[in-house]
Amino acid sequence: MTVLSRLLARRTAVAGAILLVLVVLFCFLGPLLYGTDQSHTDLASARLSPGSGHPLGTDELGYDVLGRLMVAGRTSLIIGVLAGLIATAIGAVWGAVAGYTGGWLDTVLMRVVDTGVAIPALFLLLVAATLVTPSVGVLALLIGCVSWLVPARLMRAETVSLRERDYIRAITVLGASRTRVVFRHIIPNAIGTVAVNATFQIADAILLVAYVSFLGLGVPAPATDWGAMLSKGITYTFDGAWWLILPPGIAIVLVVCAINFLGDGLRDAFAVKGRR
Repeated sequence: MTVLSRLLARRTAVAGAILLVLVVLFCFLGPLLYGTDQSHTDLASARLSPGSGHPLGTDELGYDVLGRLMVAGRTSLIIGVLAGLIATAIGAVWGAVAGYTGGWLDTVLMRVVDTGVAIPALFLLLVAATLVTPSVGVLALLIGCVSWLVPARLMRAETVSLRERDYIRAITVLGASRTRVVFRHIIPNAIGTVAVNATFQIADAILLVAYVSFLGLGVPAPATDWGAMLSKGITYTFDGAWWLILPPGIAIVLVVCAINFLGDGLRDAFAVKGRR
């Protein structure tokens, strides 16, 4: 059986993938079918409860919540995917270099990782977010740069195993450079570990975006994301405006669960391949 067939045999992974596709369609194609003004405020329509014209009501500035949920989801997904890919790329290269080179360089590189892991990523992110103007690209870069430590550890462990394989020893004896071995043979042969870790990094990045935005350091208005919607909506919780917090909260939970289901399925599918 191929990796894809083993992945498709896992119902939770398939359910996660289907849910992710639906969320992506909702966030990226939804605004084309359900057009709303997400740039100009309309205080006369502020905090309307769900009903005709506004299926999920309006927020404190008069924005349609359903339309806002689509726009915010697009921002959260873009930042999450970019940050996850950045963290995975940095971690994969860092861990592969450390694991393949060994010696003092391995010790230095991994002590840097150990030191970074000891500092909470959210703390580093909040400090950095106060020093620069948050935007989609900046937030993705910041989150990626504080999230690569765990992938580096995983990749180093995988590399230590791979470098003992016969084909790695053979190409090393034949004179292949370290750069060629790392980028042409180590990282491609650890694609299972890299792919699985990327899914978990994306889920973690979406949560970090929500945390930062919830604390008021997310993308500036009129742009928004699910965390910013939660942050603003929770102010009116005791006024009974449940429609301001439930939609973004449910969206975050569903997307993170879907990505984790898919990641678990990928891990099991690649694990079977690795045991053979």
